[in-house]
Amino acid sequence: MNTSLSTRVIKQLAGGVGLLFSCFIIYSITVALLDEAVARFVSVAIGFSVALMGNPLAARIEAERWRWLGWIVDVFLVVSFCYSTWWFFEVKQLLWTGFYMGTPQNIFAGALGLLGVLEATRRAWGWSLVILAVCFVSFGFAGPHLPGILQHFGMDMSNFMQIAWYSFDGVFGRVTGLVFNTVLIFLILGAMLSQTGAGDSLIKISTVLTSRIRGGAAHAAIVASALFGMMSGSVAANIAGTGVFTIPMIKKQGYSNNFAAAVEASASSGGQLTPPIMAAAVFVMADLLGQPYLLLIAAAALPALFKYISLFAQVYGEAMRLGHESVTSDEITALSRRDWLSALLFVLPLSALMAAFLLGYSPSMAGFIGLVTALAIGLVLNPEFRREPIKIVKAFSLGGVSAANIMIAVAMIGIVLGVVNETGIAIRFAIAISAFGESHLIFALILAMLGALILGMGLPTLPAYLIIAIMIAPAIIKAGVDPIAAHMFVLYYAVYSSIVPPIAYGCYVAAPIAGGNPLTTSFIALRLSVIGLLVPYVFVYSPSLLLVTDGFLWSELIGTVIRLLTAIWMFASCFAGVDPVTGHLSMSQRLIRFILGASALWSIAIIWIPGVLLACLIIVISWIRSARAI
Repeated sequence: MNTSLSTRVIKQLAGGVGLLFSCFIIYSITVALLDEAVARFVSVAIGFSVALMGNPLAARIEAERWRWLGWIVDVFLVVSFCYSTWWFFEVKQLLWTGFYMGTPQNIFAGALGLLGVLEATRRAWGWSLVILAVCFVSFGFAGPHLPGILQHFGMDMSNFMQIAWYSFDGVFGRVTGLVFNTVLIFLILGAMLSQTGAGDSLIKISTVLTSRIRGGAAHAAIVASALFGMMSGSVAANIAGTGVFTIPMIKKQGYSNNFAAAVEASASSGGQLTPPIMAAAVFVMADLLGQPYLLLIAAAALPALFKYISLFAQVYGEAMRLGHESVTSDEITALSRRDWLSALLFVLPLSALMAAFLLGYSPSMAGFIGLVTALAIGLVLNPEFRREPIKIVKAFSLGGVSAANIMIAVAMIGIVLGVVNETGIAIRFAIAISAFGESHLIFALILAMLGALILGMGLPTLPAYLIIAIMIAPAIIKAGVDPIAAHMFVLYYAVYSSIVPPIAYGCYVAAPIAGGNPLTTSFIALRLSVIGLLVPYVFVYSPSLLLVTDGFLWSELIGTVIRLLTAIWMFASCFAGVDPVTGHLSMSQRLIRFILGASALWSIAIIWIPGVLLACLIIVISWIRSARAI
């Protein structure tokens, strides 16, 4: 068997393992509650296997005469990992009884296991997560030699190995179990929806429904990418999945390559923050906060709504700048009865999911009910899906592979969290930020935002949120921020790290599809998402926007809504350089609108009230001038 054929076979085997993993996940939800240690071990082991088989080292070695070395390395990693996990279960009882000791054999076995996790993570997710883990591990060992707040007692190899491999706080820690028990079923559901044709129907219906609005294609892309993005655990994966359809559609209407890519990147990142799924991060948030899931999606609703209103407004402004007109009735393709029925491919599974939550089912069982509904509706409404049962197998395979890749990333995050807990750096960070927050909360929030953006760069949504929530959320809670607002704050910036320069990994996926420049795309995406980037500050200072926080006030909510709508209007017209009523704006007019938009976002009444009133005055004057001109 030649090398290329071997590689293809191995990759197909990875899909087969993904299929088995999906079955294992469903079995654990519906048939038997597995031993927690076994469930964690199996999920990490499968994640390791899929990462290696899906990305064999031999396939990356160009010189054929050296490819055998790649196979040897992979075999060594597999054997080493098997030995390490076997040894883990050999000493498991000692861990429970407290008689575990860091013997040379224990250290050696653990080191082999961690090496396997490290390499598997690199192949599945690239270098970002690996570098983050290495930095934290180095921090753990260098503790006694660090200055100021960073100094701690340090770790030796025995201590580190117990934390990272042999405890229930590391690779096989609580977070690993939490993700396995609550999140993975939703990745399978997302894959099933994709195979049933729900994505295609969403794009078609979104296109028709938004075609009367200036810039209709871009608006359709926002709707489709946002809806599908909430089911995805990765901004990059969602861009790759929907962008191949939406980006050419946007370009066809005359938008630039970079703008088309930026719209897709902004909408896909926003989907991770859109209820009711929120890329499954909301289920982890519910566990960390000890709050009901339904309470958290209620909290996320209005911030997500204003984020999309802003994105629509900015696209509308760009369409006006380019001179795009809305499509006439004659040009709109009417939706057939079949098209409306196809919408049920997405609507009914989502409805079943929400009904299950309302009836009190666990997140995993609700996800399973949504999955069964998606499968049944797909078989009934989509003849192509019914004629090709292989698509069912493919859905479970792709969903299992996605779940496996998430698990290996979470295992790596487990190492980081183990070091964080051992060194106490999160507590020290919390004390430092809260010290800023005692006198000036804004400085604490800025530090938290920068920390979240840095820690989240290059990471999928869930691992990014996990590490940031552990590191930073307690800090701003200690500074006086409502816990729900604090966790929503860090989740927003964990997600938006995907479009913030210089990393902006979401833009590096979108730009090649559009034929644009990744860095230019990221700056445009940043502009399009300006309200989304600033809304966390708004709900921290005005928590009534989250609807469910303590001290809710209708007056505060109404005032916040007015402020946000004003800011959206001012920013959209400023950045586009055009007003729907008066036409093109001068630089001084754009500057005034930017200042008024920024002032509207301030929570201090003496600043935002004059800003809103002046903005309203500008709008009224614009309408009067337009009427006189007519």
